[in-house]
Amino acid sequence: MVNNILIVDDDTGVRNVLSSVLYDGGYLIEGVENGKGAIKACEESPFDVALIDIELPDMKGTELLNRLKKLRPKMIMIIITGHPSIESAMKAVNEKADGYLLKPVEVTELMKMIERLLTERTNEYLRITAEIKHEIESAPAVKYLRPDGW
Repeated sequence: MVNNILIVDDDTGVRNVLSSVLYDGGYLIEGVENGKGAIKACEESPFDVALIDIELPDMKGTELLNRLKKLRPKMIMIIITGHPSIESAMKAVNEKADGYLLKPVEVTELMKMIERLLTERTNEYLRITAEIKHEIESAPAVKYLRPDGW
């Protein structure tokens, strides 16, 4: 299964480099330059992962993260920043970011983080599915000897 990644960064160069690297890694990519574009893209298509710059021209990346969590609660969201601070890191954690990376982004670190987070999400889905299946199979049920008659 091919995963879709949304890249939200106002720097065209950063979007292009990340798009190229991730596309070569087997992902489908869409890039947008601001928060409004990210919201519109997420309303139109599901994404597995969003890479969100913390400094966008129309809103803070942490604000976008909060809005996208409401729109796509299962989407993995990673904050990327060229302006790291304790405040931005704490805000990202408080808004439930799945990751926090510094620019320039180390490609190997980014790929490992995305793969790890996607694997964790898949394993959680499999665990929930197995739990539901177990509950269904172990639930008491009335069995009829003659289903055509009462």
